[in-house]
Amino acid sequence: MMAKLSVHTIFIISCLLTIYLILRRPYLYIRMGKRHLRLESYFLGALLGPILIMIFGILDYTQIINGLKGGRGLNPFGILILFLSMVFMSIFLDITGFFECCARFALKWAGSDGIRLFFSLYLMVSVLTIFTSNDIIILTFTPFIYYFAKNAHIDPKPYLIAEFFAANTWSMMLYIGNPTNILLAAAFGLHFDKYFKWMFLPTLAAGLVSIVGLFVVFRKSISKPIKVRQVDNPFDALTDKTGAALGLLLLGGCIVALAVAPYLGVEMWIISLVFALALLFILIFRDSSVALLRQRIRDKKRFMVGETLRKMPWTVVPFVLSLFITVEALHLYGVTREIGLWFRSICGQSATAYGLVYGAVSALSANVLNNIPMTVASVSVIRGLSGKNLLAAALATAAGSNLGANITPIGALAGIMWMSILHTKDFHLSFKEFVRYGLMITPFTILACLGVLALELAIF
Repeated sequence: MMAKLSVHTIFIISCLLTIYLILRRPYLYIRMGKRHLRLESYFLGALLGPILIMIFGILDYTQIINGLKGGRGLNPFGILILFLSMVFMSIFLDITGFFECCARFALKWAGSDGIRLFFSLYLMVSVLTIFTSNDIIILTFTPFIYYFAKNAHIDPKPYLIAEFFAANTWSMMLYIGNPTNILLAAAFGLHFDKYFKWMFLPTLAAGLVSIVGLFVVFRKSISKPIKVRQVDNPFDALTDKTGAALGLLLLGGCIVALAVAPYLGVEMWIISLVFALALLFILIFRDSSVALLRQRIRDKKRFMVGETLRKMPWTVVPFVLSLFITVEALHLYGVTREIGLWFRSICGQSATAYGLVYGAVSALSANVLNNIPMTVASVSVIRGLSGKNLLAAALATAAGSNLGANITPIGALAGIMWMSILHTKDFHLSFKEFVRYGLMITPFTILACLGVLALELAIF
């Protein structure tokens, strides 16, 4: 009993420290000679869990290794490889200027019409998020939208909020849109195409409700005409047109391959790794050629490999692996099993109830624990279910982990990065104001999403 209480306490302390670091000490600076390396500090909170577990002897060495192995349908290293491989390709596309090119097309089409700009940016962010990752799109579009609004002398708030909500809503449509999707789908054998079939309509419903809600909230602000500003030729944003074409080709090929991988009996992390390595080797070859040219002529081309690798979110590796160890302790001491039994007593044998309860609870708890720790813990809780009840709980948790990020800025790492970017631009958006917008819109998007999912479960 004491050990069980200790595991539960350690998990809560770890999550609270993570949130504190995210809000108060977001970066860790390491001195390396004359250079300073900046890392996100949030992983230290998760790392505290395994450290305390080892200090108090709650798990032995073998059990810790088992936690890192995952087991029970989960492969932590496979999940990380899949996520990092997709992010690598997306970051490279960003470096080539592809995302800025897309943003310029949206701005050019909008002209001086604020409403058209609002909808075009929402649509552009939504489409790009589906095929890449919400984190990458938020990192790329936030500064661009801010600077455009500042230069056009318009309030950037409606456009920034719309961008953020779009990224966290449409990221749940595909397996690859969010690390939480990957965790849940991998744990319960939801292949790329199966996940998409179930989540297409719920995402569409949530997205439509979201844009309507955002328009109602900001209609007065965006109705004001924009001072006509000459938008540069979108294609001028491409600093490496060949690289952009290569990146799009490999990313598109990877997505198609991920869809057919289950029918070929190939694990998806292997597919994503092959495409990422193909891009890496091509870039190494190109960079080597540039290095040789520089010895002969004064060539100013950029070295893409180093720049892409520097922007990779490497701190997610210790963060996720630490969480798996802590959740293994929760599982071994029966904590997750007891939570699962409590949910079963509430939901009975109703798949609809499981969908509604797990969706709502995951959306709310993501804002207490952050969505990745919440999802890792939820996998162990859901595992006691079977059949359609398990499917309902897993899909609803995926929905909650994405949409819950629109309630408060600490619901997901994407929110922390977004707020951090705005802080560096001296743009003030208080926690209270963010929550006000979140509560005005997100409950309706969650209800629409879970309602459509419940209909699917009842019909199919």
